[in-house]
Amino acid sequence: MFILVTVAILLGLGLILLLNRTASPVAVEKAYYQPRGVEQQQLERLAPEQFERLCLRLVEQMGLSITGCHHNKQREIDITAVNAQPITGGSYIVRCVLIPPELPIHSTQVIALSSTVLAERALKGIFITTGFFTEEVPKLAEGPPIELINGQRLRQMMRDYRIPLG
Repeated sequence: MFILVTVAILLGLGLILLLNRTASPVAVEKAYYQPRGVEQQQLERLAPEQFERLCLRLVEQMGLSITGCHHNKQREIDITAVNAQPITGGSYIVRCVLIPPELPIHSTQVIALSSTVLAERALKGIFITTGFFTEEVPKLAEGPPIELINGQRLRQMMRDYRIPLG
């Protein structure tokens, strides 16, 4: 029994060391995020009103019905939306933050969205930004489900849903 426990502990430590050596998805994502293409430059130059319209259109294209829109700060918007599907539906809180693409979104901002989702008893939170998320953000395990959409994924979703900039 002692040998079995010792082998299990050593195997666990080996797996932990192996996981620590692999690149985090956010670090890899950040590496691919740096090139400045035309679309990225256009996202950088969006006025807050244009960014709001873009986010509202994206939320509608995702199949959600918008029930409200609230400005937290000049470049931060909270959208409340509902998915009317009978079993999988429910309310969503979508936080949209317009920042320069080289600036990160920290875990405290995602935790704040998580708290809002809990307080509003929403089904899920969605965080959309033109920047990127720091490495600790995907490691947040507690709280309601939060979907993270960085600038790179935002541009991809805009192409998928055929949403023009501006």
